[in-house]
Amino acid sequence: MQTKLIEDVLYGPALMLGGSRLENDELIKLAREEFDGQPFCIVRNWMMLDILLPENEERDVRKRGLQPTVLLVHEAVFDSEGRIAARDSFITGFQKDYYGCFLESEETLFILAGRGFRKHVSSPAFQALNAYGNTGIRA
Repeated sequence: MQTKLIEDVLYGPALMLGGSRLENDELIKLAREEFDGQPFCIVRNWMMLDILLPENEERDVRKRGLQPTVLLVHEAVFDSEGRIAARDSFITGFQKDYYGCFLESEETLFILAGRGFRKHVSSPAFQALNAYGNTGIRA
């Protein structure tokens, strides 16, 4: 059952989104200039997951000023804090803000590069994915 849930998250239909078209070096330079002092991470091959949480859990997330959306990253390009190795896959914490090619979690600003996807996932599917691929990284 868990395998089916994970397969649906990873390979099921999703809305295609475009991130920044800049090259990695350009993005790093720009981010260092624009977001001086703020932790940032440039990612490629990403997917925004809107998690369909039970009402009480969603209420708790929103009380913290967050949205029940996370970023599933398949390729970290650069992390200003050095916490995430290049090419690492991970799942972020909940979304604080999202605009264009920027998604901010409680801890980190993510610069979305290249093409990505967005989809709704059930809470059980998210839990299965998190348990399967948990790297321990929460940015």
